[in-house]
Amino acid sequence: MRVAGDDLPLVKRSLEGDARAFAELVRRYEGALYRLAWRMLRNDEEARDVVQETFLRVFRALATFDQERRFSTWILRIATNLCIDHCRRRRVKWVSIDDHGEDDDRPPLVLAGSEAPPDRLHRDAALARRLDELVARLPPIYRAILELRYKQQLAYEEVAEVLGVPLGTVKARLHRAHRHLKELLAQSGLGPESLQD
Repeated sequence: MRVAGDDLPLVKRSLEGDARAFAELVRRYEGALYRLAWRMLRNDEEARDVVQETFLRVFRALATFDQERRFSTWILRIATNLCIDHCRRRRVKWVSIDDHGEDDDRPPLVLAGSEAPPDRLHRDAALARRLDELVARLPPIYRAILELRYKQQLAYEEVAEVLGVPLGTVKARLHRAHRHLKELLAQSGLGPESLQD
């Protein structure tokens, strides 16, 4: 996760009752938290609820935040745990990899600045959609670890801190997530070679 500026002064001012400082923390993190929650839950309303609950918990527990640690890691950990808890409480909705109905509430895929020909762009967009759908079929902890590592671009050590697990556990879970995704790719008729040019 890339965040401009240092969060600690905002945390300290928030603890002193400065509502504008807390609003700035919300502004900095709401987008990243929403993307994390949406990718794990695949539902706009549920993702927004998780983001709101995350900020509520942060506000209530801000005095317990260890100021020697990174605020971004702490807030991501809260949001990730809420998403995992949410997934455990609800039945997983399986989505067909062939279904692209009009009620699909996912944001459209946007490819930035590509010089590829239109047919390649179409093929890549379709593959990205199918990969997203396959990732959505993984258990919540694997979705979380893939999101934190690849979408939020956290280092392995940061992922370990967010999830509250040892570094070796992160690497093992990431390996298992890759293995499960590879199996799903094979079952769907997409081999790992589909991911390469």
